[in-house]
Amino acid sequence: MKYEIILKKYHKTSTEIKKHLLRLENAFKKLAEATSLPLTPEQVEKLLADETMVAILDQIVYRFSKLQDTLGKTLRLFLSLKGENVENLTMIDVINLAQKRGIDINPDTWFEIRELRNLLTHEYEEEHEEIANVLNTIYQKISYFHHLFNQLEVQ
Repeated sequence: MKYEIILKKYHKTSTEIKKHLLRLENAFKKLAEATSLPLTPEQVEKLLADETMVAILDQIVYRFSKLQDTLGKTLRLFLSLKGENVENLTMIDVINLAQKRGIDINPDTWFEIRELRNLLTHEYEEEHEEIANVLNTIYQKISYFHHLFNQLEVQ
């Protein structure tokens, strides 16, 4: 793929990441205005009884899922821009290659984030403790997402 095409795709995914991060942070801000963080199972139960708060929780789930997907695409595009052929690599191979290029990412962290995404998309509303744990972990990882994204910046 030509460099210019890859660069255009890279800029598109970078813009998406910024949007997802901003909206994820805004959703957590609204959540923090309604209750204290970190969340407890009891707080999750109360939040799920309020349709306005359910919309905020849904926003968190959606934006986190999209952020994780878009970070994976951006990581591939970043490496392509650096001259690496990542087209047929598995995600673990892409992560290992990124590490070799000095990106602060490791397979354990990536797959932990992937697992959080999977837990959220298959979560049942009755599992308040699990929901609280996942949301608290996502909240704690926001600074990591910024850190990772900043390392992937290309002019």
